[in-house]
Amino acid sequence: MALPLHTYTPPEDWPATADSLLAAADRLRGSLVADAPTTRSRSLTLRDSADRRLTRRGYRLTSVPDEDDRETWTLAGPDGAVEATAQVTAPDRRFDSDLPKGALRSRLEDLGRGRALHPVAELHLTETALALRDEEGKIRCRVLLTRAADGAGGETTDVAVLALKGYEADAERVCARIQDDLGWPQAPMPALARLLAAAFPAPVRAGTELRPDDPAGPVMRELLSAQLDILEDRLPGVLADRHPDYLHQFRVAIRRTRSALSQLPQAIALEGRAEATEGFRWLGQVTSPQRDLDVQLMDLAARRTHSPDADALAPLERHLQAMKTASHRDLALQLSGTRFQTLVARWRDSLSPSSANWTATEPLRAPFAEIVAARGRKILRRALRDGRRIGPHSEAERLHDLRKRMKKLRYVTEFLAEVLPREKTKPAIKALKGLQEVLGRVQDREVQVTALHRYGRELAGRKGVSAETLMAIGAWSEELDRDRRDARAEFAAAFKTFAAGETQALFHAIFDRHTARADGGRSKRRGTKEE
Repeated sequence: MALPLHTYTPPEDWPATADSLLAAADRLRGSLVADAPTTRSRSLTLRDSADRRLTRRGYRLTSVPDEDDRETWTLAGPDGAVEATAQVTAPDRRFDSDLPKGALRSRLEDLGRGRALHPVAELHLTETALALRDEEGKIRCRVLLTRAADGAGGETTDVAVLALKGYEADAERVCARIQDDLGWPQAPMPALARLLAAAFPAPVRAGTELRPDDPAGPVMRELLSAQLDILEDRLPGVLADRHPDYLHQFRVAIRRTRSALSQLPQAIALEGRAEATEGFRWLGQVTSPQRDLDVQLMDLAARRTHSPDADALAPLERHLQAMKTASHRDLALQLSGTRFQTLVARWRDSLSPSSANWTATEPLRAPFAEIVAARGRKILRRALRDGRRIGPHSEAERLHDLRKRMKKLRYVTEFLAEVLPREKTKPAIKALKGLQEVLGRVQDREVQVTALHRYGRELAGRKGVSAETLMAIGAWSEELDRDRRDARAEFAAAFKTFAAGETQALFHAIFDRHTARADGGRSKRRGTKEE
């Protein structure tokens, strides 16, 4: 295995060719023998969010085409060293959630925070490699010449010495000759990283570009712009009905935008807010029917893989697919229409960085974290109050209301996570998910059971629909209702865990710190009494 040992920068007038590398190797090889150089060229794409979030922190994300429409994505840190890499199977991937689970996805979740990762530059690499062998023909060291060029005339070159495990001493001797005989200095970072740093320099401001004390308006404007990026990026996939995930992520962006508009209105400029509130409410409504059918079809497909009544459910699948086709046709008409296009265009204009409206009022100039934390504490207090009032015989509507409040708490906490270290907010968000999962099962199963009963009535008496089909639908609805009852029985334990002091301390650690300055320290004492 070849390991990079040192990288050197040749003089600017040194011709970076295979013949030049072979001539240099003759001076460096000592008793070793140099193979004939081999050269390969490849193109790669630099990716970043619309607000250049990665570049502004000194990171470089590149993707290189592989065979069979696959790509290799690589993330390099501020020092040029590779931090993570992954092979991506689909060429149209845009978000960290599209990537396979692993180190790269995890790092991009921390750095990109859900933003679309667009191509921002095309680059070209030419790599010329040669091996140095001993008298027995064993490779003892490799030398690699890299030339990186962009489309604007920029170019950088370096020569790297690669050490093979067990033969590090040979590589060290080659490095010593490069320094002593050729006088080449060590490169501060690889050629590609230098080219990217020159073409896309990191800003003077270091660290996370969004800070807790930044004005609420400009921060919220940036966060809402990121959600609009997702909306626009996922739209073609929604219109083409490529995969249910496109509509799911489209709707998540809608919900996050609606949550900001309703829960944090003081952090949003007044101009365009009322129109956006109504427009995104409408957008949530028109996308809901197809999403419900997508979920039902995915659940049905999963059931048919292991259920003994799989064949009997075929008429139900055809019925749902016909409904899905009609629903998608209606949705595509809505998303291709003037109302949607006007909503997006006007909202994008309202989110313009040049607009002074985002700092026009005192709340918009207040620290972002104070406004969000104050709202988060209020939602948390009410969630605890409502949850404690729910008993074994409480109406289902109470659990549904608590579920909606927990969603609000999660979105507000995620907004705060944009300006705080991930290690502070991630445990709190994880604690939310446990209770949300139980509440979600209760609500989702109730909706699914009601829907299955309706489908059964719609199919009854139709040609080709047997009694076995109706019995299979009934059996499925009974299983779902049992799971609903099980989830309902799990609520008390799930809420107890969420309301426990250890869990609540996670929220107080991020909420109290920032609300204390906003109300002179009264929030913590008031919260203790009310909660």
